Amino acid sequence: MGNVAALDDVTEQGAVVRLNGVDLFVRRFGDRDRPVLVVIHGGPTWDHSYLLPALADLVDTAHVVLFDLRGCGRSHRTPPIGDLPESRLQPHLLADDVAALIQALGPGPVDVLGFSFGGRIAMRLVRQHPEAVGRLILASTTAYTDFDSELTASADYRQRRDMCTDINFDDPLLTGPTAPDGALSRAMAVAQAPLQVWRLDRLDAWHQVLDRVRFSSDYNRPYANGSLLPGGPDNAAEVLFDWGRPVLILHGAREMTFPLGTARRLHAALPASTLAEIPDAAHMAHFDNPVLWLAAIRRFLLPS
Repeated sequence: MGNVAALDDVTEQGAVVRLNGVDLFVRRFGDRDRPVLVVIHGGPTWDHSYLLPALADLVDTAHVVLFDLRGCGRSHRTPPIGDLPESRLQPHLLADDVAALIQALGPGPVDVLGFSFGGRIAMRLVRQHPEAVGRLILASTTAYTDFDSELTASADYRQRRDMCTDINFDDPLLTGPTAPDGALSRAMAVAQAPLQVWRLDRLDAWHQVLDRVRFSSDYNRPYANGSLLPGGPDNAAEVLFDWGRPVLILHGAREMTFPLGTARRLHAALPASTLAEIPDAAHMAHFDNPVLWLAAIRRFLLPS
């Protein structure tokens, strides 16, 4: 992985830090005297860059810490890029990485934002390290797995699904031994953009975001062969209920990945939760409607 930095020396430009036995690429934004907000990106074959610049704008509210999960972006990778064993990509280890990062940042607990798959890891973090998290933001994610019928019943979903292009998973340019790193994930992200972004007039801008993402291939094989465990814990809603601390459920009102009904269902199950439905926003709600998305986070982190 090359040079490894001390966490105290990490800046907005980012550096690789050794934590929990792996090398994680970490970036730190804003005043370090503000409350810490650790962000867990989704994918898991993406890096954290698609969440910028929205989350970097929260420096007026928090000290924002973003990083790439193991097997992603500029963090510790599996062969041929790195030497991380493929068996070490399991979600419980990702949650341990986050806990190690939180511990290294100083006295906890800290606030945590988990986006999409990262939200599932955040729920697992609460299960494995409940003392590490003070408040939790679940953005464009779900605690449930039984939502297929709700999704397919959505007129928005059916219309936008027809706008997506098909991916040939047997294409050697995407999945072959000489395919570029992250080729399949990049192709899927581009093909599924009409489902991910509500603002079709901004698709060109979203494609520019995707151009900057460091997609990876590390998770493709374990996912395809069924050896990759689910991102979230069993009975995630019960885990959050028993934990009992404040939760912000942040969901696009036109979400077409995890239906809005799953967010409302979790809100009903958690007395300590707040639900923010972001209008004119789909899965990438931070991109579709960043002003209202960020306002909901600020209200949660800085209550009057």
